[in-house]
Order: sequence, then structure tokens, then C-alpha cells
Amino acid sequence: MVKKAASAYYEIIIKTLVFITLIATAVSFFGVFTVYMNLNYAAKRVVREVEITGQVTPATYNLFEEYKNNTNIGSGAVMNITADRYFDTATKKIQLRTNFTVTCRTIYRINIFTPKGGNGIGINVPLTVKLTGMCEKYWKN
Repeated sequence: MVKKAASAYYEIIIKTLVFITLIATAVSFFGVFTVYMNLNYAAKRVVREVEITGQVTPATYNLFEEYKNNTNIGSGAVMNITADRYFDTATKKIQLRTNFTVTCRTIYRINIFTPKGGNGIGINVPLTVKLTGMCEKYWKN
């Protein structure tokens, strides 16, 4: 009877360790989803800004920089805005009902193991959000 009781303790310890490992893995992967949601929100705000103003200005890039600094999307996040055609290419004005695309990219790193005094071993997860908008401003010549 002693052997069975001891094996039950080992079984409980192993199950507990497996459960803790699964929870730690889930928590580390949860960060990917929060970064993606924040990147998506920043892209939506930029799309709305361009839809209303009808042009891509330094203020548009400043808005993205503000979201980049205030959220966890990472300092390496980049944004690119392209339009089907511009009303004025020099000032990047977009004519009414013209489609444009905002693409935001970042890399989220999941560290698996970090040795003392060394570089961590991990996985880089590239995240990309691509949203399309339509200009709501009419430009006259």
C-alpha cells in the first residue's frame, strides 16, 4: 500500500508542474494578442484620420508615433500609407471616394529561455495589420 500512496504523490506533483507550464505558456502567448489588438487600433485611428483630413501629413505619422509610444506595439513598429491615386502627389492629398491602404507592422518577441548574462532564445512573431479606407474630403483645383 505504501508504493501506491507514494506514486499518487508523484502523479500529483507531475500534473501540477505540467499545469503550471501550460499556464505560463498561455500567458506568454497572450502578449501576442494584446500587441496585435493595439496595432490594429492604432491603424484604425490612422485610417480615420486620413479619411477625415483627406491627406497624409506629418500629423498623421505623429498620431501613429503617439500610439506607438503609449501602447506596447514596440518601438520598431512601422506604418506605410498608399493610395490608389493622389489628387496632389506633392502634398499627398487624396480625392473624395479614393481608396487608400494603411499597413502597420511590428515584431513581437516571445522569449523561451534567457541565460544569465546572455542573449535570450526565443521566437520572433511578425504582426501585420492592413486596413483600407476611403477619403471623405473633396479637393477643388
